Amino acid sequence: MTEDYGGLTVREQEAIEKHFLEKGIPTDRAVTFEDMYLPDRYSRIRSRSDIQDFRTQLTPEIGINLPFISANMKGVTGPRLAREIMSLGGLAIIPQMDSIEVRLEQLETIRRADCALIDDPLTIAPHRTLKEAKAIMERFGINSLVVVDEKNRPIGMLCNRDWFYETDDTKKVFELMGGKRKLHTAPKGIPFAEAARILRERKIEKLPLVNRNGKLAGLLTTHGLFYERLYPRATRDNKFGRFMLVGSVGVGRQVTKDRLMEVEKQVSKGISLLLIDTARAFSDNARDMVVAVKKRFPDLPLMVGNTSCAEGTKFLIEAGADIVKVGIGPGKVCRTRRIGIGTPQVTAIGESAAIANLYGKTVVGDGGMDGPDDVTKAIIAGASAIMSGSMFIQAEESEADTDRSDEDGSKIKVYQGSASFAAQKARMQNKTLDRKRRPEGVAKPVKVVGTVEEIVEDLIDGMSSAMSYLGVWSVKELREKSKFPGKIQTSAGLREGTKR
Repeated sequence: MTEDYGGLTVREQEAIEKHFLEKGIPTDRAVTFEDMYLPDRYSRIRSRSDIQDFRTQLTPEIGINLPFISANMKGVTGPRLAREIMSLGGLAIIPQMDSIEVRLEQLETIRRADCALIDDPLTIAPHRTLKEAKAIMERFGINSLVVVDEKNRPIGMLCNRDWFYETDDTKKVFELMGGKRKLHTAPKGIPFAEAARILRERKIEKLPLVNRNGKLAGLLTTHGLFYERLYPRATRDNKFGRFMLVGSVGVGRQVTKDRLMEVEKQVSKGISLLLIDTARAFSDNARDMVVAVKKRFPDLPLMVGNTSCAEGTKFLIEAGADIVKVGIGPGKVCRTRRIGIGTPQVTAIGESAAIANLYGKTVVGDGGMDGPDDVTKAIIAGASAIMSGSMFIQAEESEADTDRSDEDGSKIKVYQGSASFAAQKARMQNKTLDRKRRPEGVAKPVKVVGTVEEIVEDLIDGMSSAMSYLGVWSVKELREKSKFPGKIQTSAGLREGTKR
């Protein structure tokens, strides 16, 4: 591999030129969201509420119902936010900056949340105390446990209604479990439809599954089986009716057995997608990691980033990336542009999308977006989805603790860049970073504006309005049919519509 790797073929250069022409992205200068404007188009859409299709494909096998991904940043994505955003149809990626033990525990918590089929349900012995049971339930964010005997045979359920009003934590589980309710079980492998019938007819919430020897072999939940009724857009896998699990791993100086073991442990948790993430993915380090993971797990889809140019996207796709994460420097707490590196985000997404389209891959626009206007423009430029930390750190459910309250009573959280001094210090403590570097990120206070659901609904409502003006019925049509006018707006033109 030569040091000047990155040349584009004539075919690739022509693909970029064609894409920019079709999309109305200027070729004589690099542009970002505020440079671009969208004139209204003839529309047959009578109301924005008629627009309901926000589906997008990340790979041929992986589709999500909303094009929003919460960033893999500490303080942003944790199990609570992941559950909320995926129940609405988006995707969440846990931070690779955490130790592998923390990542595995987070995946386990997400895996068990609102799951239809739990293949290894959490259990407790009847002689244990309520205090011990609460500790298990709090750790994994659940409110019930299967009670088993010494041979792992289910003998009861400790459900929320059994312990919620109990004030004596020293009581034994057998004193509380199930009351007079009969424990119903079913054989392992029972069809979901049959299990749903049993749960409905017997008016029970949990159905332990047993093998031929009567030992616990799984658990079916009412909430999981009927989840689609409550959250029809939820991002779930097809096998277990659980939230889609996405793993994460960083890139060091070289591929090590420990890093590959991190991947293997996450694969064992059932991840459907792995993010290989580094600030500088257009590098031998990233390529070696992608190649090594693809060799070990050839069927595991990979999202890889970040890069900000067509050459970098080509490089990562050739290495084995299925999805390329695009964006260097546009994030609200990123300062990489202060060293002179990065491409304005609309141009970066457009170039990368042109190359990805050529090879049947996709790109995710990472960073620089403030609201539905920017998300809409990112998708028009060619992104299949967007990733954001700044929008989702503002959610009640984001992982950051509330730092203080503002004068108006609003909660304040600290949004911490992954390359800030504070983040580097934390990574050195958990041994995922060897030394401090010049900070290319900062920490800044942000106001909590609402729940994940409220933030997502605002994004959807704004995008629906934009799509109704543009005359497109779906995110797919937005990406494939919509275009910019081929010119950029002046700063006065921007102020004209935003100064109020």
